[in-house]
Amino acid sequence: MLPPSMALNTQLFHSVSRWRLLLVGMTSLVMLVSCKETGPPINTSPPKGLQERPPAPDPEVVAALKAQAFGSKLLGLTNYLVRGDYVQADLPKAPRYYLLNFSGST
Repeated sequence: MLPPSMALNTQLFHSVSRWRLLLVGMTSLVMLVSCKETGPPINTSPPKGLQERPPAPDPEVVAALKAQAFGSKLLGLTNYLVRGDYVQADLPKAPRYYLLNFSGST
């Protein structure tokens, strides 16, 4: 049989752990409620893209693209999103730098 001092401590432990659990639960609830977003609502509509096909590039732009190591490989391979459909069109300008994004699926 347990001495009375240990029995009292066991009861006290259960009481403290319940209060601690309640405190952690209430703190979590307050943190979740205070984390609501205040910005504008997220737009869930599909992207519309351009409304009209981009104009054909000038001959100077085509010549500048052909002179570039990477730009020459893009001629005839670039696509634009026009009213929800992809259309093939060359770049209207000859960029100085390129940002590459490779993706694919099987």
